[in-house]
Amino acid sequence: MSTAKLLILCLCCLMVAPAAWGQAASNPAKPGILGYLDPRTGAFRPVPPADDAGELPTLTTFTGTVSITITVTVKTTGITNVICSSDVLVEDSVTSSPRIYSEGDTVTATGTGTTKSCKLSIPYSWALATQASDTMTTSYSVIGTASTTTPYPSRTSSLSPLDSRKVPTSGTTTLLTASATI
Repeated sequence: MSTAKLLILCLCCLMVAPAAWGQAASNPAKPGILGYLDPRTGAFRPVPPADDAGELPTLTTFTGTVSITITVTVKTTGITNVICSSDVLVEDSVTSSPRIYSEGDTVTATGTGTTKSCKLSIPYSWALATQASDTMTTSYSVIGTASTTTPYPSRTSSLSPLDSRKVPTSGTTTLLTASATI
């Protein structure tokens, strides 16, 4: 019996030895292609390279001012208070997701009688990646009310876009004019 036990013990050791050797430190990894074996088709599928889309392109800051003069003709009886508002918008066409800048200004119109004037000034400073292809859009709204405390009667006149152009070189003052009737 002791020979049979010794034989079984040797067979067990021979069966366990390859598993133990598999746990030993192996040689350094050889260069190859990272991927996986598709169990459905049996084909090797390489892992696609990491996408660098998370990196923002180089941004350049463009500064300037958009100056708008709006001449307002008041034809609605009872309107004494006129407010003008203007917005400048640019969409920077960065490939991963567009970045949108919006600047605005609101002023009270000056003047007496039926002719009033608004002078709006909108300074901007935009960090753009694609300035050569970006478009700057300017729009305005004129709101007239009976007074600063009474909202009625009320009139509004808006225009969008008043102007649309490529983003100018840094330091440019863009002069625009408009006329509105309320």
